[in-house]
Amino acid sequence: MARQQPQAYAWPSLLHRQEAPLRLVYLDLNHWISLAKAATGHRDGDRRKGALEAVRDVSSAGTALFPLSATHYMEMSGIQDPRQRADIADVMEELSGFTTLINRTILMRYEIEAALDEMLGSASTRLDPLPLCGRGVGPAFGVHGGLRIKSKDGRDVTDSARSSWLQGPEAFDAWLSEAERQFERGILRGPSDADVPVLNLRGWDPRVARVGAKKRVEQEIELSARLDAEPQWRRGRLRDVVSGRYVAIELLDLLNETITDRKLVTADIFASREAARRFADSMPSADVHITLTTAAHRNRDKQWEPNDIFDIDALSSAVPYCDAVVTERHACHVLQSTKMPAKTGTKIMARLQDLVSWLDSM
Repeated sequence: MARQQPQAYAWPSLLHRQEAPLRLVYLDLNHWISLAKAATGHRDGDRRKGALEAVRDVSSAGTALFPLSATHYMEMSGIQDPRQRADIADVMEELSGFTTLINRTILMRYEIEAALDEMLGSASTRLDPLPLCGRGVGPAFGVHGGLRIKSKDGRDVTDSARSSWLQGPEAFDAWLSEAERQFERGILRGPSDADVPVLNLRGWDPRVARVGAKKRVEQEIELSARLDAEPQWRRGRLRDVVSGRYVAIELLDLLNETITDRKLVTADIFASREAARRFADSMPSADVHITLTTAAHRNRDKQWEPNDIFDIDALSSAVPYCDAVVTERHACHVLQSTKMPAKTGTKIMARLQDLVSWLDSM
């Protein structure tokens, strides 16, 4: 049976949970690291052995799945020790099977359409049905289709290669499946120390993800400075400020495209302050993103880092669409204090031991 979602949001009906009846459980990187330590016999892993056994049990029983996100791949690229990356990647592969949540930008596109459908009482047919989860790094970053074989002139010759494969089509399928598995392993693990010099010569730069996050950090620092200059906003309508910036920075291009396709104008959507609030708050991932960002800006001493951007992005997708999320303590506190579990229908926890208890109650 598919997950029953609360009705307050404009849930995108075109996003499908093909994994049902599996429970989707999202773990932030710190908890993956803890499980990897338990799996490898690390001295800090003893207290996590019970959690590792529990998640392995539900994974092998086919009752829970632990999907990855684009954030995991970006954070993994920042770990410098190849051995540590490999240990974490092994556990990720075992429990996720390389299942990934769809790209956040695509998710936002579907939420915009659903929010406008509800606001205008219409039903758009602009988008096709899409699974919430895909397999591998491609769907996490908005790329679909898997590995394909191309000729020298760029033509897709996968089908012809399959039909003419010496050992037959089934052997080709097995070869391609193994090639995809090795590709996904390599992406998660990253290069060995011996590979780095050659990759550097070819332009490889593991800092690219953090460069993008750093630019977004600068935007938050700029907002923080403005709030320092006008402190009444931190005490008052801070959420309106954050919400307006979210629409302007994160959604504007997608929103303009959608409005144009529907032959609307901006005033049709933002006719009043209340309408603007309803629009932003009706999108599940937007609500989570705005809630976490608003809480961060309440604290004038907050020091923004790229990891803050990674965490907020990941949670904005995982909290509304997974059955359970295990994250760090502060984010857990913010989400629970703002009643997010009741709004999204998601169990939100800060400890692996809490996850074990929840799994036992399934």
